[in-house]
Amino acid sequence: MPKTILVQDPDVLISLDLAQTVMEAWPDASVILCRDVPQILAVLTNGQRPDLLILNQSLRSVRGYGLTSLVRHSRAKMLLTGADDDDAAEIAALGWHALDMPFSAAQVRHALHDACPDPEVRRENRCNAIGFG
Repeated sequence: MPKTILVQDPDVLISLDLAQTVMEAWPDASVILCRDVPQILAVLTNGQRPDLLILNQSLRSVRGYGLTSLVRHSRAKMLLTGADDDDAAEIAALGWHALDMPFSAAQVRHALHDACPDPEVRRENRCNAIGFG
């Protein structure tokens, strides 16, 4: 089943690079790009349920904006790229993942597989959708 991935980073080039890496890992995925937390909240409260959220946020900001409960309720996986090293154990306890910046495309692919394993390997790239939230 195709995945829906939400990518948030204030830098549009990083967002597009992450979206490309996602599409290489899961060619039939739909990718939603958001620049900030209000856009993420709009996506999540308007009924869209991503399978994975890749956010340039710290655990503290995720909590502060109330994203923790929204993400848990939707059962989505989370990959934080702006997390503090001190929060690693708590992020793992939530079943989420963290990736330290700067990171390579190979590290992102590995983190994607860890966060949301997909036993089916696809070779054909069919970009389903990249949209802004």
